[in-house]
Amino acid sequence: MRHPPGSASAWLAHPATVTATILLLINDHLLKGLWPGPITGKLSDLAGLMVAPPLLALIRVPAPAAVILTGVGFTLVKTTETGAALASQAWTLLAGPSRVLADPTDLLALPALGLAWLIWCRSRTEQAVRQARTMIIIPVALIAVTATSAVPPPPSAVNVVTDGEVITVLVGGPYDSDVITSRDGGRTWSRPPAPTPAPGATTTPSSTPSAVPAPVLSPWPTPVTLSCVPGHPSHCYRVVPPRLAVDESHDGGKTWDTAWGVSEGRQELLERVEAEDRGGWPGPWRGSQAVAVHPVPGGHVVVAANGEDGIAVRDADGTWRRLGFSPEGFSADAAYPLHAADVDLTAEYVLGFFAGLFAFLIGVAAARRDTLDGSGSAWAAYLLASAGLLLATMDLVRDDLLLPLFLFAGLVCAALSWASAIAAALPARLSARTWSLLIIMAAAVTGGIWTVVFTGWISGVPDRYRVAVTVAWGIAITGTAVSALIGRWAAETRRKRENRPGEAPV
Repeated sequence: MRHPPGSASAWLAHPATVTATILLLINDHLLKGLWPGPITGKLSDLAGLMVAPPLLALIRVPAPAAVILTGVGFTLVKTTETGAALASQAWTLLAGPSRVLADPTDLLALPALGLAWLIWCRSRTEQAVRQARTMIIIPVALIAVTATSAVPPPPSAVNVVTDGEVITVLVGGPYDSDVITSRDGGRTWSRPPAPTPAPGATTTPSSTPSAVPAPVLSPWPTPVTLSCVPGHPSHCYRVVPPRLAVDESHDGGKTWDTAWGVSEGRQELLERVEAEDRGGWPGPWRGSQAVAVHPVPGGHVVVAANGEDGIAVRDADGTWRRLGFSPEGFSADAAYPLHAADVDLTAEYVLGFFAGLFAFLIGVAAARRDTLDGSGSAWAAYLLASAGLLLATMDLVRDDLLLPLFLFAGLVCAALSWASAIAAALPARLSARTWSLLIIMAAAVTGGIWTVVFTGWISGVPDRYRVAVTVAWGIAITGTAVSALIGRWAAETRRKRENRPGEAPV
């Protein structure tokens, strides 16, 4: 049987392929950030292998060849460094700076190509596929496939060593690393200068932004999490990942006290900042990675490598400084502020807006409980509010292309919901006082306090994000209850006045 024209579209629009596409989109944009690890990694491979062949078929590649090419390409990428490098360049062109790593264990996902083949065989018997369905799934599939590669992370201080004269911090990792050094006991930091090429010699661009030659130490030593003061083995310092802190002991490690650290709440803030630096959801939080004690005249200096937060330095006088990455090396001015952070709270503010909207809707429902009609305005208000909330919170996907569209559509639904709620409340003939209470006391105050809570979290009050969430939801529930009481009071007042002879209802 000849398969009908557009069977590649039928293949892509098959329910199984659509499901794999949605799974790929959610997994790569959301789940990988929340739960990084082998499960989400293999899930991405399985879904991607089901979506890639029909995408190739759309550009006139025969279905059998599309399946074979996908399998061969996937194998080369996952088993060879050359294939991984080429894939990284391809994804960079499609989705911005990206890196694909070779991992032979990912070949366990290859049986998914068999399922893709079965889906194609079944889609050959379908006579037509709705054009709208195809036009929707094609861009979603393209976005999902190009999302499988991760943006390279920001610089990260992963190790620190000292030879008694120079303190060296390793930035990055063993395959793509940079070094920042200090020759004055940690007071100033700089990157070693790039070597000057001989006259007439050709140069090759370095893989690192600072064009620093490879570190002399090769391979780099394993990060040391406990280091003692030279000549005083009972005076030691340690780091305990993933805490962002340094502990100190004066009795050889029997007891420990925190000498320097960032509170759990401010650590949550820094995790949020790192997530935004990665363009979306966070990778694994590592905290303080290594510590080194460096002897100086009159005392000692302690340096802790704190991952993407930079380093912490204890000067000889016992003062601790938190230093962030700067173009020159490390500096205190470059450290990310802990109480005035520029964090994107769009999702929290949008939820606060909808918390106020739902509080208003509950109040309207309570106010018009005795005047229900068949206009459908009330149902439309609730459905539009729910749809708006769903669309607006799609910013959890953290996709720069889709976020403005989802947010705009959600706010449009919210505006229509307000209009529908007002239309539904008109038969109840609410007084101006009731309208003011519902709009100002219920909706505006609920949403406003919700916003203030998360703005306060950025400044450190409350310190923990979970506390801010708990308080915000408590405000939402309280505002909804108050709104319901206002609506019930308005309904009872109206009913009593309607029952009084000769008195017009208000």
